[in-house]
Amino acid sequence: MRAIDLPYTRGDWDALLHQVRWRYHKWDIYVAGRHTLPPEAIVLSPSEHAEVVAIAERLSRVIDVAARRVAAAPHLLAQLDIPPVLYPLLRRAAEVPLQLARYDLHPTPDGWMVPEFNEDVPGGFNEAVGIADQLRVPGYTLPNLLRRAVTDAFAPYRRVAMLFATGYSEDLQHCHIIEDWLTQAGHSAVRGSPAHLTRGWRHFTVHGGRVDAAFRYYPGEWLPRLPNLDLWLERGDRLPMLNPISALIRQSKRLYALWPELLEADDLAFIRRHTPHTRAFAPEEHLPELRDHPDRWVLKQSFGRMGDSVYIGAIMKPEDWAKLLSEAANKPQGWLVQRRFVHEPTAFSGGPRYAAVGPYVVNGRFAGYYSRAAPQPLLTHEALHVATLIEAP
Repeated sequence: MRAIDLPYTRGDWDALLHQVRWRYHKWDIYVAGRHTLPPEAIVLSPSEHAEVVAIAERLSRVIDVAARRVAAAPHLLAQLDIPPVLYPLLRRAAEVPLQLARYDLHPTPDGWMVPEFNEDVPGGFNEAVGIADQLRVPGYTLPNLLRRAVTDAFAPYRRVAMLFATGYSEDLQHCHIIEDWLTQAGHSAVRGSPAHLTRGWRHFTVHGGRVDAAFRYYPGEWLPRLPNLDLWLERGDRLPMLNPISALIRQSKRLYALWPELLEADDLAFIRRHTPHTRAFAPEEHLPELRDHPDRWVLKQSFGRMGDSVYIGAIMKPEDWAKLLSEAANKPQGWLVQRRFVHEPTAFSGGPRYAAVGPYVVNGRFAGYYSRAAPQPLLTHEALHVATLIEAP
């Protein structure tokens, strides 16, 4: 994997981003006063691209096996830090086939490593497709399959609800672009909160109109906050949904600690090759090692997105790390410890950055890239989005 500057003038790149902002609804191009869409790209060779696709698609299959087994075993489900009120719904929804995921693959000296999964409400659609639709670089291809994959997934359904956390414009922009794709494909759509879902005569409704399916951009662990929770618990598994509520099992980072109980030998070997050693946080067992060797460990909460609950001991101030350990020890069931791996930096023209290649998977098949880079080995909402190009064979 390498990085290149894109052959665009400042004016041409600004014109491209104008389209991304207004045609593709990427309103937050600037984060914390900084531009997050530079004219740069990650480049993969054809063999690297093939390897990434194979890893992502196999991850989807292996996680599916693991999630089904967890759903069928209450003692395992209880270890994922999922609100218990959702257990019955998760067990019933486990067989729903719809899936939209993104796996962030980090380059290491020993190959690609995937420290967590984006299975519940993965994002990045606006910039990923907005740039891919417009970018043309001689000698390279840019996989751009996400729009088709999503519209194919909703092909059987005429009217689709866009259900999102309505207090967040970032969530709205993700639903807005999916809505555009669906309406262009001949569907109709209605936007609303999961709280707006109601039950009509033999069908679901949002704002009084019938809906046949839903696109959910609302974190599954937030469902207990809804005023219509009873409806979700009773019938939430009966509404075809991308992603289904069962994605919450796949999203929990504590799933990583259960691999030996869930997988057969071949799948377990694959998972151990591409995911770091992980254990549910046990203060008596782990605190001495975490205090003495913070450079070796990462502490995470069970749920969280865009790096907002990931703490890397090697890049934290000692006093902040000590405070974090005390906080985690007071509520250990919501935390896990993960062995830190060596994230190799990639040479960009402005200096080294830590990049992750982000393949999308829709219903088990590769569907394009959303890749990011940052000046430190922790990718947050402030990370840069960089296009992913494939060298022509």
